[in-house]
Amino acid sequence: MSEWLSYLYGGIDYSDLAVLDAATGAGEATLELAKRIAEADGGGKIISVDIDPEAFPYAKEKLGEFARFVEFAEADLTCMPRIESESCDLIVCTLTLCALNDRPLKALRGLAEFHRVLKKEGHLRIAEDYPLPKATRPEEEVQAMRWQLHKCVAELVDGERWTEIYPEEVEFAASLIGFQDIEWKRFPPDTLKKDTMEEWKEVMPPMVNQIEDEQTRNAFLAFTSKIYKKFEEQGGMGTPSYVMRMRK
Repeated sequence: MSEWLSYLYGGIDYSDLAVLDAATGAGEATLELAKRIAEADGGGKIISVDIDPEAFPYAKEKLGEFARFVEFAEADLTCMPRIESESCDLIVCTLTLCALNDRPLKALRGLAEFHRVLKKEGHLRIAEDYPLPKATRPEEEVQAMRWQLHKCVAELVDGERWTEIYPEEVEFAASLIGFQDIEWKRFPPDTLKKDTMEEWKEVMPPMVNQIEDEQTRNAFLAFTSKIYKKFEEQGGMGTPSYVMRMRK
């Protein structure tokens, strides 16, 4: 097991736990949690929440036999009326807090909602990318460029974008809300994989093509190709990450 996974999921007895998976996404965290509950064999249950219900069928398919441990619920993580107060022993939020950070203080609302639904002494585990504002070494150039490009296009297309949320700010906000025993670790990036860049190259053009101005659209398409070519020529590293652990 990698140090990252161990720090995120370790130190918890998964038997008979009520777990909130925030949010479903591609179902990676959902599957990891379900496997741990199955191994504990103690009657635990997962509620997997996502604002987009289209994520649920894909997650169910990925879960396979472990789907029996999971109930899916459509909700915004900043407002989860279906989840009762003090009903969860554990909340795991991976690569999602940044999606709540598209407007000032919205991530704070999400953290407050997590605090509401956690039982006393319940655990919150957060994992996020630690995006670099700019490259400081050649191996960081591709990742920094593609992250900045994505933010620019998202702003032009719908006015919303995922925004970096650094651990120092999360720690401060969580302490204001009332979380305790807050600790976190930063983890180095992995090498950028070809399949990751292939997926990015497929996702970006449809997004760019939503831009109305033709010159701007063509410039961003050309920049997408330039970034991919740079990756082919020199490779690169992904994004550093961090994992934060705390209790109510």
